Amino acid sequence: MAKQNYKREAKEHNNLQEGDFEMIATTFFGLEDVLAHELLRLGAKNIDVANRAVSFWGDNGFMYKANLCLRTALRILKPIKRFYIQDQEEYYKFINAMEWETLIDLKDTFVVDSVINTHFFNHSQFVSQVTKDGIVDRFNEKFQDRPSVDKDDPTLRINVHIFRHDVTISLDSSGTILHKRGYREEVNLAPLKEVLAAGILLLSDWEPHIFMLDGMTGSGTFAIEAALIANKIPPGYFRNDFGFMRWKDYDQAMYETIYESMIGKITNGDPRIEAIEISPATAKIAQKNVEAAKVEDVVKVINKDFFSYVPDKPRGVLFLNPPYGERMGEDTDMVAFYKQIGDKMKKDFKGWTAWIITANMDAAKFIGLRPSRKITLYNSQLECKLLKFEMYDGTKRTHKFGEDYKKGTPQTKTEEEN
Repeated sequence: MAKQNYKREAKEHNNLQEGDFEMIATTFFGLEDVLAHELLRLGAKNIDVANRAVSFWGDNGFMYKANLCLRTALRILKPIKRFYIQDQEEYYKFINAMEWETLIDLKDTFVVDSVINTHFFNHSQFVSQVTKDGIVDRFNEKFQDRPSVDKDDPTLRINVHIFRHDVTISLDSSGTILHKRGYREEVNLAPLKEVLAAGILLLSDWEPHIFMLDGMTGSGTFAIEAALIANKIPPGYFRNDFGFMRWKDYDQAMYETIYESMIGKITNGDPRIEAIEISPATAKIAQKNVEAAKVEDVVKVINKDFFSYVPDKPRGVLFLNPPYGERMGEDTDMVAFYKQIGDKMKKDFKGWTAWIITANMDAAKFIGLRPSRKITLYNSQLECKLLKFEMYDGTKRTHKFGEDYKKGTPQTKTEEEN
C-alpha cells in the first residue's frame, strides 16, 4: 500500500447522496492508514483518519458491506447523536430525552459500552450505568415497562464516547467485535488477533503470487488471513450475525444481494502458503482452523521446529510472531532465542523479506540485523514493533549494485561514496 495515496484518490469519492450518513470504523493503533485505504477501495466517501479510527460516509448498504469486507476494522459505529455537556446531570437529561423507543421495543435488550476522557466522569462503567438509567427511566415513564440489559447477546449495542465536553452516542452495527471472524474454532495460549494479522499482511510487501511462510504459526492466523486476502474471501464470510441484523430498519434482501455480490468475487487462485508449528497439539489446532476457514487447499500446516525448517524457494516473505517472553517458560533465554532467529534468517533465508512483530525490543536487538522499517503497533495492550528485514543474497551493496559490484566495477555510486 502506497502510504497516504488514499488521500489523493478519496477526493473522487466525496459526492454524498440521499441516504448517506457518517460512520466510524475503529481499529488498532498503527493500522489507521491501512483501514482508510481499504475503505477507499470499497467505495467510502469523506474518509478522515483519526487515532485508532477512521470516519467515513455511506448508506445502509455500504454499512453492510463494510462489516462484511473490512479486514482491519474492529467495529463499525453509526453516530446518532452529538451534544455538549457541562456536568453529569446534563448528560443524563440528554440521554433521557432521546427517542430510544424508535430503536428498540420492550421485548428487546441492550448494552452500553463507554470510552471516556473527561473530568465529568471518573470511570467508563459509571457512564454506562448513567446511560442505562436514562434509557430505562424513559421507557418506564412512557410505557410503565422497560427493555432488559443483556451484556452477551443484546438486540442493540450502544457506544458512548465522551471527550472533555463533547459526547457522541453511536449504534454498534457490528455486534460481536469484527476480529472474531468465525473460522477460529480453537486458539493457543497467545493468539494473534485476526485484524492485526491482516493489517500486517496489508502493510507488508507480500502479494498472493509470492511464496509466504508463517514461521511460528500458533493458531494459524497469519496463514489463514493471507489465504483469505489471496482468494478475495471476505473476512465476514464465516459470520451469520452482525449487530445491524437486529435493527428495526434492517433490509435483509439488500444484505443478501451485497453478500452474494462479494461471494461472487472469491477466486480459486493458487497462493503458496506454509505454516510451521513446533507443538503437535497447537499444529492440530492450526489445521482445524485452516479447515474451518476452507483454505486447506492453499495453506499447508507443518508440525516442525522453525529452526529445522529449510525453505526450498529462493524468494519469499517470512512472517514471525515469536514469543515476547511472557508466553515462554521462565527458564527460556530470550536473548539466545532471538539471536537464533537472526542466525536462522541469515543462513537459510537469503533473498527473502522477513517481517517480525515483537514486544520485546531488548531481545530483538540480538537478531543481529538492521531492520529497514520499524512500525509501532499494538497486540492487545502490548506495544509492539513490526520489523522488516531484507535478507539480501550477499551483502546489501551487492544487492544494490548487482554482479558488476562483485567484479569491482560498480556502475553507480551513492552520495556517501562520492
